[in-house]
Amino acid sequence: MPSNNYILINNMGLFQRLALSLTLALAASTAVAQYYSGDHTFDGENKNQVSVSLTTGKNIITGPCVGNTVHYKHYFNNHWSVDGGINMQYTKGLYGIKAKGEYHLKLMSFHMFASGEYMFNHYNSYNTNENVGNMSVRFERGYWDITLGGSMIGYNMMGDHYTEPLTLTFGAHASLRPRTHDWNVGLLFRNYDDFYYENWNINWGLDFYWKLKPNWKLFGEFNIRPAGSMSQLASKYETTGKVGLIYRWK
Repeated sequence: MPSNNYILINNMGLFQRLALSLTLALAASTAVAQYYSGDHTFDGENKNQVSVSLTTGKNIITGPCVGNTVHYKHYFNNHWSVDGGINMQYTKGLYGIKAKGEYHLKLMSFHMFASGEYMFNHYNSYNTNENVGNMSVRFERGYWDITLGGSMIGYNMMGDHYTEPLTLTFGAHASLRPRTHDWNVGLLFRNYDDFYYENWNINWGLDFYWKLKPNWKLFGEFNIRPAGSMSQLASKYETTGKVGLIYRWK
């Protein structure tokens, strides 16, 4: 018959194995938890991301409009990232490029993203160049995010140059499900988009995404931009729809 000491040693071995298993499980969950599953954040594995989208709609100045946008983003780690993009709006005669750097930090129960961005747009029909500098901070949680910042916009037009005063950048977004889900639908309003920063014209929109595979995501937006919406003018300026694909790789 086994002695009490033998039974105690065996039980201690079992407890030690259980403790080791729990410790490893906790460490693994902690390693996964340090990566925030946001719309444009590092997933802990894939450091490269490219997105391609098609935009169609109607503008009161140019009529029907169609264009393409291409973005590339690189994550150095869970904090730092850089990205650049190209915008081609064929019917508008608008062509743009942009470059952006962003820093991600966990701040209490929020995720903070501080960014600096430079954008250049050329309006071919009006022989106008636009230079935009923007600095913004975005606060995110599982279901919503808020963006605040400022923009400096300069124009070269018909041989003249002028700069708009520093303008407020603002936006908010709320989603139906947490950002960790494979699909989602959300509502947004903001005075900026991928390739423009406005004064007070608010862009109202509905967006969605669907993770087709671990590395592939389908996304889209439907946007309405009234003319002078902060001045109580109700006339429609532009309505657009956008659909695209995002691909990530190591």
